[in-house]
Amino acid sequence: MADQRVFLLSCPVQHYAWGKVGFSSEVAQLLASSDPLVHIQEDKPYAEMWMGTHPRGDAVISDIHISEKTLGQWITNNQTCLGRSIKETYQDLPFLFKVLSVNTALSIQAHPNKELAVKLHAQAPEHYPDKNHKPEMAIALTPFHALCGFRPVQEIVGFLHKVPELRLLIGTEAVKHLEQSVGQDLQAASSALRACFTRMMKSEKKDFEEQLNVLVKRISQEAAEGKDMTDSNGELLLKLHGQYPGDVGCFVIYFLNLVILEPGDAIFLKANEPHAYLSGDSFHYAFLHD
Repeated sequence: MADQRVFLLSCPVQHYAWGKVGFSSEVAQLLASSDPLVHIQEDKPYAEMWMGTHPRGDAVISDIHISEKTLGQWITNNQTCLGRSIKETYQDLPFLFKVLSVNTALSIQAHPNKELAVKLHAQAPEHYPDKNHKPEMAIALTPFHALCGFRPVQEIVGFLHKVPELRLLIGTEAVKHLEQSVGQDLQAASSALRACFTRMMKSEKKDFEEQLNVLVKRISQEAAEGKDMTDSNGELLLKLHGQYPGDVGCFVIYFLNLVILEPGDAIFLKANEPHAYLSGDSFHYAFLHD
C-alpha cells in the first residue's frame, strides 16, 4: 500500500487577548469546521491558528493509522516530501503558516534580521526564544488594517504641523532637523527621522500622557461637532486610544503608513520593518529561515 500523503491535521490555536472572540473569529470558524465536536466559547479570544512544525505548536496528525503523531515527526521520517532543495537546506518546513483574527491592535514590533536574531537568542533565550529573523507575508481574508513601515518624511512633517501636541512632545530642535531633511539624501533623512521617533518613544510618561490627553480631547470635540478629522488621523487615534488609553503608541500613527487590505490583497514585511496589525483576518506566512 502506498504511503499516505494527504491526512487531516489538528492545528493548535493561540488565545491571545487581542484576538476576535467566539465565532466572530475566522480562526474559531476554521477550528469548528475541522472538528464538529469542538466547543467554541463565545467569550474567548481565538487569535491565531498555526499550521506547521513549530516546536511550540506542532500540528497533530489525527489519523490513528499513521504512526507519527505530529507533522514534524512525519516530515522527519518522510524527508522526500520536502523536495530536494528544501530537504538539503532545511530538513523541515522553512515557514510557519498561520491564520490571524485581530480584534484589537497588536503591539508595535520589528523582527530582527538573521544576524541580530541569532545574537539576541544566544544572549537572552528567555526573552528571544527564536533565533530566526521571521520576515512574513500577510494575505487578507477580510478587510485588514495594519501599520507598516515609515511614511515618507514629507507626510510626517505634514502631521507635525497639523498635530501640535506631537510637535511639542518631540521638541522644536528635532522637528526642525526633520523639516530640513526633506529633499536631502537618504542618510540625512533617516538620521533626522530616527531622532524624532526616538524622542517620542522615549519621552517621559507624564509628558506623553499630557500631550496625548490634550490631543484626544481636541479630536473628540471635533468629532462631536462633526468636523473632518482626516488631517489629524482622528478616527484611528480615538479608536486606538479607546483600546489602549494613555499609551504612547497612539502617536505612532503619524509615523507609520496605514495600510488597508481588501480580501486577496497582500503585504510583505521584511526584517527590521516596524509594523502593527490593527484589525481583520488574514493568512500569514512567517519565513523561519534564510
